Amino acid sequence: MRERRLQFIYLLAALCLLTLFISFVAFKNNTYSSSESKRVSNKIKQQEQILKSQLRNMPLLDSAYQSIVAFQPQVNAVFVEVEIEEDLNDIKRLSTSQLDNTRSRSFGQIADFYRMMYIDKKIVWSKQSNISLFRTQLDNCSVGLISNAAPAPGPTTVAQPTTSDQ
Repeated sequence: MRERRLQFIYLLAALCLLTLFISFVAFKNNTYSSSESKRVSNKIKQQEQILKSQLRNMPLLDSAYQSIVAFQPQVNAVFVEVEIEEDLNDIKRLSTSQLDNTRSRSFGQIADFYRMMYIDKKIVWSKQSNISLFRTQLDNCSVGLISNAAPAPGPTTVAQPTTSDQ
């Protein structure tokens, strides 16, 4: 039993020494000055501010998305379109306030994506309405052709009188 304890203590000491040696080799060239720690601290604070800004502006993003989804191009409501455009411009403005950070540029990308979605919805509605208009015009045109058309040449069948007197 005593031998096992000695082996355990020996292995534990060897593990501690190995950990210290590897740590020394890995970190001997890394010198952490106070200026570097301040830079890292400032970077972390900046990321926290951006995260808070993103959380603070989430309702704007959600409302813009919901208004684009609920937008119906067939209803001629200019005030809805103006509201959507204002929301998109507000989102775009969020990215221009902090030009140096890639995270803040995501607001601009979101605004561009929402604008594409909005324009695509208008284009799809326009094309669908054009298709339905062309179909109605085609149906009206073909009805006019069929009613005014002459009978087609070919064998005609003459109706035979039925003799019910017999």
